Amino acid sequence: MMRRLVMASLFILITWGATACGSGSSNADGGKSGGKVDIVWWFPAKEQEATMKKIAEDFNKKQDHINLKPQLNAGADYYTKLQTVLAAKNGPDIMWMNGPNFPKFQSKGFLMNYDQKINKDSFSMDNYPASLVKLYSKDGVYGIPKDYDTIGLFYNKELFDKAGVAYPTDKWTWDDLRSAALKLTVKSGKTASQWGIAANLSAQEVVYPFLVENGVQPISDDRKSLKYDTPEGIEAVQFLFDLMYKDMSSPDGQYMTDNDPLQLFQSGKVAMIMSGSWMAKPYYDALKDKVDVQALPSHKKSANIIHGVAWVGNANAKHPDEVWEVLKYLGSKEVAMLQAQTGTVIPAFNGTQDAWVKAMPLNLKIFIDSTQIAEPYPTAFDPEWETPVTTHLTNIWLNKESPADGLKKITEEANAVLAATK
Repeated sequence: MMRRLVMASLFILITWGATACGSGSSNADGGKSGGKVDIVWWFPAKEQEATMKKIAEDFNKKQDHINLKPQLNAGADYYTKLQTVLAAKNGPDIMWMNGPNFPKFQSKGFLMNYDQKINKDSFSMDNYPASLVKLYSKDGVYGIPKDYDTIGLFYNKELFDKAGVAYPTDKWTWDDLRSAALKLTVKSGKTASQWGIAANLSAQEVVYPFLVENGVQPISDDRKSLKYDTPEGIEAVQFLFDLMYKDMSSPDGQYMTDNDPLQLFQSGKVAMIMSGSWMAKPYYDALKDKVDVQALPSHKKSANIIHGVAWVGNANAKHPDEVWEVLKYLGSKEVAMLQAQTGTVIPAFNGTQDAWVKAMPLNLKIFIDSTQIAEPYPTAFDPEWETPVTTHLTNIWLNKESPADGLKKITEEANAVLAATK
């Protein structure tokens, strides 16, 4: 849910006065109180507030010269607020950042570059998945990874058992997925009471994984172009389209618009669904021992999409050394373990994910293993490039455009936006 919250903020324009931020950097005495340097730390996730406060409490007990002040700024306008205050050279010292917003903030000079501090302290970025470090790098490193998510194939074991279909394995291909989905679909004529899969319209969870498994790069390395209308791109989206409109083993786009596919899976009307690791707990809470998860089926290659949150520093912070000291702590194994114990996120620090894996009796290790084959969630310096992606994928799912026509329009219109980006 937090991913939807932060993505929604890209399109909301709300003015927010810089003087209302309460940043430690704007204190009259230069960001100090009680003999300590105040470091203000913003995050938007209400469900993680208790953990963030615990992290700050532990840090403040470990030293006597920094007062770390966590501040919850929940709401879809989080990034709009953040951009407003940083543009005024004010705002928090440390903040929560997601992949789609990173290029915009980095390109405006709002964020602290960590390269010199990393080299000086021999701070190892090898402690985090390389693809996640790449997501927050542009001519240097700007983000300390906090947590991440990859995508898996969730399935209802009870429905598989009733149909006599073998559970998914890590050797499954697209053909295996299609065959099983057909066998798991229960229909009379054109009406289905149960579907084998929900090919839900989600770029991160469905479309991008299928593209990369067929050799299509979601965006170029320089983030300035894309090409979805290749034969490989068309084949990937056509496969998903055919699940809905040829095999009818998935609800069609209109039905999934009117009926949340996640709820269809949780209610037992759908046997399989591709979802992010953040859905493991909601699915388990709903289905208990009926649910499990497996790695995505492969095609030309095995692949996945990784996204995650990072901690970034304010380029105009008055106390950059103290900011860096806090950032190092936020990126530590100790903090990662504390997050893992909540069961809500996969911590980014390598080797600390076992606590999350053990939080539920599901095959959660597949999400960790997927980092080795995952491509970073595509981002660019103007988030408007995703508007034609959303528009034409929606038209394809609603059967208003063919996969070939829709992908051609995405390629043309998104590239026009990217070409205009400085």
